[in-house]
Amino acid sequence: MLATRHEAIAAAIDEAIADGALPAGTRLPTVRALSRELNVSASTVVAAYNALRVKGQINGEVGRGTYVTGRGANGAESDAGSPARSGWGISPPHHRPPWRRRNVLASANRLLAAYPDALDCTRGKPDTSLILTDIVRAATKAAASEVVADDLQYSGPAPIPALRAAVASRLARDGIAVEEMVVGNSAQQLMVMALSIAGRLMPDRQRIVAVEEPGYQTVFDAFEYLGFRLVGMALDEHGVLPHSLERALEAGAIAALFTPRALNPCGVSWTVERKLALAEVLQRHQHVLAIEDDQFADLALTRPGSLLDTAVGDRTVYIRTFAKSIAPDMRVALGIARPRLANALGEAKSLLDGWTSHHSQRVLAGALVDDRLDDALHVARESYRIRRDTIVATMRSELVASGAQVSGSDGLNVWISLPYGVAATEVVERAATLGVLLISGEPFYIRPGHNNALRMSVSGISNEQAARAAQLTAEAIRLSNGPSSYAIPV
Repeated sequence: MLATRHEAIAAAIDEAIADGALPAGTRLPTVRALSRELNVSASTVVAAYNALRVKGQINGEVGRGTYVTGRGANGAESDAGSPARSGWGISPPHHRPPWRRRNVLASANRLLAAYPDALDCTRGKPDTSLILTDIVRAATKAAASEVVADDLQYSGPAPIPALRAAVASRLARDGIAVEEMVVGNSAQQLMVMALSIAGRLMPDRQRIVAVEEPGYQTVFDAFEYLGFRLVGMALDEHGVLPHSLERALEAGAIAALFTPRALNPCGVSWTVERKLALAEVLQRHQHVLAIEDDQFADLALTRPGSLLDTAVGDRTVYIRTFAKSIAPDMRVALGIARPRLANALGEAKSLLDGWTSHHSQRVLAGALVDDRLDDALHVARESYRIRRDTIVATMRSELVASGAQVSGSDGLNVWISLPYGVAATEVVERAATLGVLLISGEPFYIRPGHNNALRMSVSGISNEQAARAAQLTAEAIRLSNGPSSYAIPV
């Protein structure tokens, strides 16, 4: 069962007490101050504080405020001096449920059930009408006709020759050097393998990974599930800020995850200059592994290249997938790295599940060399661009001088930073009643409590519906920003 908002806030404070970030005697913010910071109602903060008070973790004194008592959830003294103590920007060292993905799915399913006729901007998956069904069908038929007995035998982590050649051709178009390749079943599998390698290479260091924030919620959950702690890296329109990467690495991160193009949820992409600036920071931290998830590559508008082509190339794992560009059911991903890392990835793959189906590899290889592919990708690329550009332009026009910020230069999503005092939970509910379904930005952060942003996906609407979806969203924001604004019950 998903936590309510006050439970999520209480859990975040509980975790900060448990890992020593809030030692005994720390004075907590006033109800008014915290409700303003998190964009929630005062009653929500009161409920969170009451839950912590019942558990003996905090105590309030008239005239003095609310303080941490120094007792954890089980009544035990918290270990404020623990070497694992972290700031608010680092997730706690102990396991917690994978709340982000559950939150997104539960919210989307609830809204779709309640408002089946509304415009659906909740889903961050490709438009079904733009999946390359005919190309995949032809490649599947050809692959089936070419199957030989050896294709059905046990195998290893290297790609079949046809797939390696096809992927190498796509990489060359992006100006990315072809290195050794390892085949995985998904980007997440390859990311998990890369992180396991980083942990094994540096067993004496804390298991901390730097991630883009806001960033891809399912990866956050997966990394925490594996026992890694997350430290966020701030973004601008060109991706991770170099000084924020520096701070994350100084905080102890042994790996850093980057999305060079079309980051989910906010659609930002590197420039060549930003890539080189990040490489310069990474050069100063010789122990750090860089992981690139180029998940939108074949539909992207830009070509910034890869860290593989910089001075930190020997510490880079570049991951190429085709779920967005060809079809999500194409469960094949390529991990590309210099020989030392590629060998380690291959060993990890061999120990996990051995290999990726030769038949699936042959289907992908056939799709990648289909003469119709580039034209089909162009149609999809332009369709997503039209929807994003329409939404961004319409909302900027509708919300001029409101304080809202709208971005989405590439990918499947538009990111909306709300005006001061406007709660995402309220906008989501108002928008649904008006006829458009949105997702709160909260699950795309490391810690719960962010209630000031929205993700608006473009793949569930048509080009013609984009302007209407933007107008309805802008109206919901305006209605949530006036004297009649109300707090959504929690």
